[in-house]
Amino acid sequence: MEKRILDYRKLFVVCLIMLSGLGVACDDDDDDVDLTDDIEFNDIALLGTNERPVIATSGAGEMDVVFNELSNTLDYTITWQLGDSDAATTAMHFHGPADPESSAPPIIDIEEGFNQGSSGTISGSTRPLTQDEEDDLKAGLWYVNIHSSTYPSGELRGNLIQ
Repeated sequence: MEKRILDYRKLFVVCLIMLSGLGVACDDDDDDVDLTDDIEFNDIALLGTNERPVIATSGAGEMDVVFNELSNTLDYTITWQLGDSDAATTAMHFHGPADPESSAPPIIDIEEGFNQGSSGTISGSTRPLTQDEEDDLKAGLWYVNIHSSTYPSGELRGNLIQ
């Protein structure tokens, strides 16, 4: 009888060890794990030389854009200065699909917090992209265009290419 009690004690200890190991393995501390597959387009230059046809302007800007795979949205921060300080910024859009040597129609307007001065910084998020739009974005076929009173067709362009 004594031997049987000892076997149960060993079994009990083994079970405790196994359960402790499971507790460590199932720890839900995921602080170091990023479950999203964000695509980042950082330090994208906004230049007149990126326009099609090329625009001779001293204006310039920079943008950071992040595509969030979970929400299918773009988060952006755009800073710009037009070439003429008396000019007005008239519109901003995401355009596509087009390779860097071509132009395309606007797909998504950038309106929220829009400033019509000759310079500024704007941050925001877009509506969710469709599957075709997402595919074109990932293929490098999207760009941002800043239109001005001096160049209504577009003064500054930045191609979203990684």
